[in-house]
Amino acid sequence: MFNSYAIADFVRGVNPTIHFHINRLDKMPPRPPHIVCPHKHLFYELVLVLAGETIQVVDYQTYTLKKDTLFFISPGQLHFWHKSDTPSIRGYRLLFTEQFFIENGHDPSFLFKLVYLDNVYQNPYLDFSKQEDALIFDYFDLLYKEFHRAHSNTKALQSLLFLMLSEIQRLFEQQMNLPQTHYLVLFKTFIQLLEKHFAEKWMVSDYAKSLYITPRQLNRITQSIANQSVINIIQNRIILESKRLLTFSDLSVGAISEQLGFEDAAYFARSFRKSTDCSPSDFRIKMHDKCKL
Repeated sequence: MFNSYAIADFVRGVNPTIHFHINRLDKMPPRPPHIVCPHKHLFYELVLVLAGETIQVVDYQTYTLKKDTLFFISPGQLHFWHKSDTPSIRGYRLLFTEQFFIENGHDPSFLFKLVYLDNVYQNPYLDFSKQEDALIFDYFDLLYKEFHRAHSNTKALQSLLFLMLSEIQRLFEQQMNLPQTHYLVLFKTFIQLLEKHFAEKWMVSDYAKSLYITPRQLNRITQSIANQSVINIIQNRIILESKRLLTFSDLSVGAISEQLGFEDAAYFARSFRKSTDCSPSDFRIKMHDKCKL
């Protein structure tokens, strides 16, 4: 239902199989007319704001990015840039795929172990305003200069990207009480399974069985990382999908309830109201009015 775009969709006149791109925010071209918002990406996006301000909306969460903020968007997240960029905005937008990262022989599991990628339950940004970390800024500058050389070196870009992602992980480790790596990997694997099966009436025990752990162990993992039980995460994912469908599709409430595996529309409406304090119909009207603004 939602369009998913590759890097080439946003950058005109490039190889359609491009897996890396970086540009400056003050020189970003207008969004191509074929790009429909909101949408999903088939790549990772890192936005570093050095001056000015921009607003990003990711799955009904609004983030205001100000000076010295680094923001992360992962594949599959429903996203759009809010039309409120200041004229003085400066910084970088970096786009890369998993394929680009591993082409240089890097461990395919490296990206999966990074707490700030593919994890909607951690803050999707770093704030540098209260700490000095010129190294991150330098990496963006080096990546930009190397990429825009007449004959850029792909291996140099891949190596610089690896070093920068590693440094970002160190900053997260310094700022947060991060879980053990194997907990994080299991949690992300659970989230991947949830994305595939959330509408199929999978129980907590089904997810735990697929991960070769007990339901109690899975609950311990989700509590340590997301501060939520497994059942709450499952329910929240279903409600998120219902919000998406109510906002961006013409499906009836009954059709949405059936698509999401509810026994009937009345049960869906009760569940939705319990989570949002709003009926599905009222939510749809409110979001349609908001989208017209």
